[in-house]
Amino acid sequence: MTDSAIANSIRQTMVTELALSPPSVHRYLVAYSGGLDSAVLLHALVSVTERAKVRAVYVDHDLHPDSASWGKHCRRTCEALGIEFRALQLRLPTSNGESLEALARSARYAALAAEIDQDEALLTAHHQRDQAETMLLAALRGAGMTGLAAMPALLERGNHVLLRPLLRVPATDLQRYARAVSLEWIDDPSNADLRFDRNYLRQAILPLLRERWPGADRTLSRSAELCAEASHLLDELAVSDLGHAVQGDRLAIEGLQALPADRQRNALRCALARLGLAMPSAAQLEAARRALLESRPDARPLAAWPGVRIRRYGKRLWFFTESTDPPAASAQPKRYTWDPLVVPSLQLGGSRGRLSLDLQASGGFTLPPETSKLTVAFRRGGERLRPATGARERTLKNLLQESQIVPWMRGNIPLLYAGEQLLAVGDLWINAEFAVRSGEAGVRLVWQGHALLN
Repeated sequence: MTDSAIANSIRQTMVTELALSPPSVHRYLVAYSGGLDSAVLLHALVSVTERAKVRAVYVDHDLHPDSASWGKHCRRTCEALGIEFRALQLRLPTSNGESLEALARSARYAALAAEIDQDEALLTAHHQRDQAETMLLAALRGAGMTGLAAMPALLERGNHVLLRPLLRVPATDLQRYARAVSLEWIDDPSNADLRFDRNYLRQAILPLLRERWPGADRTLSRSAELCAEASHLLDELAVSDLGHAVQGDRLAIEGLQALPADRQRNALRCALARLGLAMPSAAQLEAARRALLESRPDARPLAAWPGVRIRRYGKRLWFFTESTDPPAASAQPKRYTWDPLVVPSLQLGGSRGRLSLDLQASGGFTLPPETSKLTVAFRRGGERLRPATGARERTLKNLLQESQIVPWMRGNIPLLYAGEQLLAVGDLWINAEFAVRSGEAGVRLVWQGHALLN
């Protein structure tokens, strides 16, 4: 095929791929670096759609002294094409062990995601060779089916739509398109830096593979598509295995415990994905499965990896982020002095939520008249109260156990005191000594935003 024929083929591919967009998409935001790939993407897009529906964003990571001039090149190109352009300036966060490559990628996508309008799709210039590289990198890191599936051509996440319309296009065809229409582009010298994993694979390894297997890019990309199909089937199996077991941040495990270990792991991965939690390594997942699903019934196992905590009590699992895990509340104050007239809503932090008082026409408790300020504290042991008129006095410990309050929240339930007198335990119990009589107006303690209790 001639270069012109290749260019027309790529334009037709663009039309076909754009037609797969959800109905909500009416405009396109191009991630434009100024390099060859994104230059072809932008030019081909403008060739097949209205210019008013296209805009481009250049993300400057400030990692190269010429990055600002590259942004100016991108601006000139967009002005010549008659489309809107915007440059975003980034400052990369301090590394927490991630590579510079990973930090730059995460920061770039976060910046682009914040830029997408509701009726737009974000377009990136990933092509067939990128797909092959991504799959090989995933394999070298020991990824499962989801990782080996590499990059989807269409991804809907929340309100964002990501399109990769060139994903099946060979890299050589992009070069021929650029030649056919006389494009100008930027060559980023960092692409030759072999310290970066992708560059090493691209420059040192894949050329050797292509010498022996000339169709390596195409076949690896096809394998990624097959892995994506298998990953989809595994997701469907997990959905079937989970059924209605996931309710909020809780997972009933009775059904899972009857499944083989591989399906248990698959279901746990699906539950984590539903909740938007970080995925564990294979070793971490297997350790979690054993602890959570195979330990003795009266055990209270904990599975943890960076960013995630999973706890078990009875026949259910509770999922937390690292910051919302209830034991993290132990770093919060143990005691608060509270004047509701000055601070209507008392923030307790993390899994403890917040408190307020609500006047109600009937029921609740009464505040001792001599008390202007209240105290909010948490269990230390030995607390007692009478939970209902005519009932015998009980220890708070026994009340919590009988109500099957999860152990990790028992020390995070706020206790409201007037002086040394216990008035209420969260919104669970009122001390009957201070409860108003039937039909009388009283005060209700409102406890919101806390972690689940059972």
